[in-house]
Amino acid sequence: MLIPPSSGDAERLRGFFAEAGYTQETMLGKLGMAELPSRQLRNLPILLSLTQEPTPLNTLLRWFWIGISQDASDALGLLPSWFPELATKCKLLRNEGKQLAPQAMMVPMDGLLVASDHTSKLDSADPDLVLWPNPTSWLLSRFTVRRACGATLDVGTGTGIQALRAASHSETVTATDLNERALVFAAFNARLNGIENIEFLFGDGLEPVAGRKFDLIISNPPFFISPSSHYLFCDNPMDLDQLCRRLAQEATAHLNEGGYFQMLCEWAEIHGQPWQERVAEWFEGTGCDAWIMKGQTRDPSQYAKDRVREVVSSADRDAELYREYMAYYQERKVEAIHDGIMAVRRRSGKNWILVEEISHAPKEPFGDSVMMKFSARDFLESHSSDDQMLAMKPTLSPHARLEQVLQKASAGWKGTSLTLKLAKGFPFSLSVQPLVAEFLGNCDGNRGLGEVISELAPRVDAPAEQVRKECLAVVRTLIAHGYVLW
Repeated sequence: MLIPPSSGDAERLRGFFAEAGYTQETMLGKLGMAELPSRQLRNLPILLSLTQEPTPLNTLLRWFWIGISQDASDALGLLPSWFPELATKCKLLRNEGKQLAPQAMMVPMDGLLVASDHTSKLDSADPDLVLWPNPTSWLLSRFTVRRACGATLDVGTGTGIQALRAASHSETVTATDLNERALVFAAFNARLNGIENIEFLFGDGLEPVAGRKFDLIISNPPFFISPSSHYLFCDNPMDLDQLCRRLAQEATAHLNEGGYFQMLCEWAEIHGQPWQERVAEWFEGTGCDAWIMKGQTRDPSQYAKDRVREVVSSADRDAELYREYMAYYQERKVEAIHDGIMAVRRRSGKNWILVEEISHAPKEPFGDSVMMKFSARDFLESHSSDDQMLAMKPTLSPHARLEQVLQKASAGWKGTSLTLKLAKGFPFSLSVQPLVAEFLGNCDGNRGLGEVISELAPRVDAPAEQVRKECLAVVRTLIAHGYVLW
């Protein structure tokens, strides 16, 4: 097991990794190492080829990315003399005769250096495998609300990456996990990155923090919907999606007023029950507003195929496991499995639950867009009357873009459509007419909405009351999606 270095040694280690070029920018931009080393991808030959030149960076990559042993004398000729000794002391490396073997994978992510088990550990099917930062780690990190807060909780911390990110904008962070090995890795990563305001607690879900409240709770739980309970990091030990449901309901009870809970999850669609109703029920009566965004949908057959391939490196048991998965879904009348992201806020008063479908999540951080969504709902709720809306002074978001499609005509080009989009935030678009586009362009924050509508009305072949009604509906929709600010 890894042993956290002293604060001084940790600074030396991360400084040397950075100096050698072991960074996210170098690995993705210059080396093209977007793929993790994997037997399934058969990419070991190309990774070895990319790192064949004897340099400090390639030595580190072969140990802590590719995961192979190297001759100790060769390494000593390329690295500072203190590095192999310190890395061995921390259990990052192990002496094997004349060889030094890596004991962890090191993944640079968002300016942090994160230790985890190596991808090759999937081959041994260890139940307590500590997963490396993966696409869901990146998604939750981008999704998280990054506002200053007092207490943050990371449920199912794994390597601790979400807790590490939250530490920069939280007074204190608590990270829990049911996997004791994960807590060791997480504590090591906190020390390695010079972060001291995180406590690590062993236990199931929110049990270790009974009676405590938080301003932010984040979770990337083991949400796989499968008959397996083998891996702690991904297999849901409860039936279907009940673990995510339980976490959602328990987490909301641990939020301070105005606090946010954010989670990645999957849920099942059962025959005879709309999927929207199934997932919305998780938050009914919790005293929270909930924004649920559904992403990908897979039928049971495709889902079983994907999950078996992801967690089993050998194809020997594929057919047997696939049959087990399909029997599990058929017995429970599962028609589809959906994945999504959830943002929940505790708020006194009449709460709302919004369920939407999104084609894809933004690639850049979008925690600000999450807070904007909740603020927009608050504004619309407090401006429910037309008179209140007409008095507001709207302004078009600086991220709004109007795209026009032109089609070749007999003489030049003819415009066929206008689409309003956002350059930043969630992928929502709205087709508009030229006059509506002009109307929105006149929303500059200096005039009341009623005045802007009055300027438009005489130019539209419709009664003034109808124009006002339709303009108000458009503005309300655009406020809800972040296009119009108030």
